[in-house]
Amino acid sequence: MAELPQDQSASPDLTERVARLEAQVAWLLQRQQAPAPPPAAPRPRKVPAAAPRKPISPVVWIAGAAASLFLVGATFFFHWAIQQGWLGAELRFALGLLVGAAIAGTAGRLILGEGRRLGVALLLAGLGTLQFTFRAGAMAYHFYPATLGLVAAALVTLVAGGLAARGRSGGALTVALVSGLAAPLVFSQGGHHEVALAVYLAVLMAAALAVPYLAKAGEAWHGARWTALIGTWLLLLPACTEVLKADAPALAGLLALHLALAGGWAWLPGREEKPGTPTVLWLVASILATTYGGLVWKRLDLAPEAFAAPVLILAALNLALVKPLRRRLGGRQADWGLLALAAGHLALAVPVALAWRWVGPLWGVFALGLAWASRKAEEGEFAQEATALRWLAAGMALLTTFRWAFHGLDSLFFHGSGSVPFLHAAFVEGALASAAWFLLTRRGGPLGLVSFLALEVTANVTLAFEAARLVQWLQTPAPAAWGPSRAASIAMTLVWALSGAWQWMRGLGQRDTARRALLAAGYAWMGIASFKLIVSDLDRADTPLRALAFLGVGAIGMAAAILAHRHHPEGNA
Repeated sequence: MAELPQDQSASPDLTERVARLEAQVAWLLQRQQAPAPPPAAPRPRKVPAAAPRKPISPVVWIAGAAASLFLVGATFFFHWAIQQGWLGAELRFALGLLVGAAIAGTAGRLILGEGRRLGVALLLAGLGTLQFTFRAGAMAYHFYPATLGLVAAALVTLVAGGLAARGRSGGALTVALVSGLAAPLVFSQGGHHEVALAVYLAVLMAAALAVPYLAKAGEAWHGARWTALIGTWLLLLPACTEVLKADAPALAGLLALHLALAGGWAWLPGREEKPGTPTVLWLVASILATTYGGLVWKRLDLAPEAFAAPVLILAALNLALVKPLRRRLGGRQADWGLLALAAGHLALAVPVALAWRWVGPLWGVFALGLAWASRKAEEGEFAQEATALRWLAAGMALLTTFRWAFHGLDSLFFHGSGSVPFLHAAFVEGALASAAWFLLTRRGGPLGLVSFLALEVTANVTLAFEAARLVQWLQTPAPAAWGPSRAASIAMTLVWALSGAWQWMRGLGQRDTARRALLAAGYAWMGIASFKLIVSDLDRADTPLRALAFLGVGAIGMAAAILAHRHHPEGNA
């Protein structure tokens, strides 16, 4: 078939369009193959810097020192002026009122303004001057009775509390509390006024407790809350020891009221903000209330065993507080402290109802419970509560250790043959104290070091004494009652040698601080055992006992070295 002739002359319009289209396709392909431009970096957001914590101005320290010096200088000046006959009683009293009111007024303006800390320092000087003046008017000039002076001081304290509420100042509340707590001491005239003192303190604490609610603050006012708690119970101590039998029932009821007020200061119920360190405050208040209750119970001449009933009531109260305080704090921060208090009160009820010789084991149970509670609180990330519980546990463990030291030595060296091994209070005290120190040792730090040293003493001496008591109890015929026998003394030496060898082997597998501590303890106890063997035991023992002592201590040392080499050859190269 014949091909059609091609037209060589294409339309110029069509050629231009095809060229334009090819150019567009090439541009698109080039753009598609080109790498995409990096995204624009986001503009950094300006994060507002945290406001730096303002350090306490040196002016505040100077003002505090100047306020104290002013009170001392005013005292000396008035004394000197009186000696010179320049100031009469009325003029001195009026000057004291004017100066005190002027200083307190200036302090109030500063607290409500911009100089709160300076105002608190001046408020202390103003209230001190007024209280000194009120006392002079009652005691020295006899313008009015001492009771009226106490009322005037209380009214001034009330005004200072109102100033603290309006200025939302915890420092001002602390100063007001100090003034109110010092007033009974300033206007004291002797005699038995224990019930009146307890009533005054209850009114003062209730009025001061209203300040955090009026100011809508106070959860972080640690100084005011601790001042209210410690100051009140310190003043109640002589009242509980000196109260008359006729006034003891009323004072017992007021103690219950003060415990409720202490709970209010600790937990601040009905507030949205969570209070700081509430469990520690409640622990101190509960322990003091139990102690003071025992003093009042004694003044009532009631049966000592019956005091177990109010102790059980306090244990039930602490258990009942667990659930509401869990809602109050929004967590379980207070659980361990309340459970430890309940356990301690339950343990207290047993020796109270049975025999007071078990009070040492009670302290040991309380220390062990607090130490365990501190570990549980720390595992729950409640570091603040855990630290407080740990120090309380250390205090109770120290009390238990002191009682064990006197009780245990007396039991061994004077009544060693009369007690069954492991079934007496001295062993229970030593075992519980050792367990509490062991739990505290695992935390580390300075308290951990002290706890480790206490653990070494209590555990090793308790085990050695009990081994000696067991040997002496099994001997036939029974040895003399005073002092351990020769065989019992060597048993003590063997226990210390065995303990030293075990700690030395244990230390080879540890690291850093634990390694050094265990190795040092092992060397120390093996050295003590060797020294006691040579100096004391061999002079008292006959030939068979000497051989047994040498064989025992030598075998323990060789076994420890062999086992350490097998398990830790790299540490003995």
